[in-house]
Amino acid sequence: MRIPFALTIREKDKKRKYVIFFFLLSIFFALLFWKSFAFFDTEEFQESIFSENTMKVSDLQKIMETSLQEEKIKEYSISEGDIPADVFRQYGGWDANDVEALLKISESVYDFSSLKIGRSIRFFFEEEDKAIAMEYDCDTEKMISVRKEGENFLVEEKTIEYHIVEEKVSIVIDSFLFKDALEQGLTEATILELSDIFAYAIDFTTEIREGDVVTLVYQKRFRNEKRGPDGKILGAKFTNGGKDFFAYYFQKDGEGNYYDNEGHIIAKQFLRAPLNYRQITSGFTGARLHPITKKVTAHYQIDYSAPIGTPVVSTARGVVTSLGWEGGWGNIVRIEHDNGYTTHYAHLSSFAKSLQRGARVSQGQIIGYVGSTGWSTGPHLDYGMRLNGAPVNPLSFEQPKGILLEEKYLEEFNRMKEKYSLSIE
Repeated sequence: MRIPFALTIREKDKKRKYVIFFFLLSIFFALLFWKSFAFFDTEEFQESIFSENTMKVSDLQKIMETSLQEEKIKEYSISEGDIPADVFRQYGGWDANDVEALLKISESVYDFSSLKIGRSIRFFFEEEDKAIAMEYDCDTEKMISVRKEGENFLVEEKTIEYHIVEEKVSIVIDSFLFKDALEQGLTEATILELSDIFAYAIDFTTEIREGDVVTLVYQKRFRNEKRGPDGKILGAKFTNGGKDFFAYYFQKDGEGNYYDNEGHIIAKQFLRAPLNYRQITSGFTGARLHPITKKVTAHYQIDYSAPIGTPVVSTARGVVTSLGWEGGWGNIVRIEHDNGYTTHYAHLSSFAKSLQRGARVSQGQIIGYVGSTGWSTGPHLDYGMRLNGAPVNPLSFEQPKGILLEEKYLEEFNRMKEKYSLSIE
């Protein structure tokens, strides 16, 4: 199997470094030369040269070693091109026996045949032609560390260490959230995490208004003095249509979750909507002129206009009770949830692979894709909800609050809220 690679060696100003190196080297030998003469070999003179306010020979050695050490790291970015074994030989300087030993011993830790495009791989050298170590970033949080020990290798999975700064930022919605947040320095991943956190309370496609404000505290992370991927959102306040929504990340018993301002877990039974990139074309009503039959009938569900192929997710965990073709509904999935609720997702173009009747689905799991099957005048999703058989408006029904933190955690939780100062702004 061919795994892609492209060499992207970090180019630095080598000329400048060599000038500095030889300058420091000349000072080092000059000091040794002066010290060797008896004329200067006096306690007073040596103290003047090697005093606390003067650079010592050992300091020069450390600087020179650091300068040279930077030249002993080669970093590569994986793309299309070569076989990993060839890269290990060519850029790590390892021979065929080394590569064979590495691939064999790493089997229980990581399969190097699954290297991903765009990920970094670094080789570390003490000698000019053979690497003593290698690092490969599996993802943003884990890396594989390889160290050569004689004829063998030590292979370990390690957590990537970042320097973390807690950053606070406020965003006023001027055009749309994604654009405004990017302009404030948030990464795409952090913006998506923000929308996921508040997905139980706010429909980010249909309910965001100009003038809404979001304030958040998040982990801005750095690695080797370069900005890395952001960490967690620690606290957030979203003012939507004049109503404030809060979220705080809090860990108890080693498990972290987001909680509202009172300490209720934010996660609720249902998401606000089953898909992104949508527009409501028909709402929940008892009387609607059907676009095909031209008769006025009840429409106890929500029609979301969206491009064909847009992923559709289950709004809550449950069990698939049926999927297939149902006349005017076209391709439809029906799901039974806890507490007497059911939902349906109609006019789909296709179903998710391996989805079948009786399958258990999780909240947010893709179950199908937007289409225009059955009685449909254009691509859209017909989404309906019922409670014990009675229609429920998905946009207006009030979900019960999540479980409240136990009393023993509330004091610590309230201290954390005060630290982030989101409630009093």
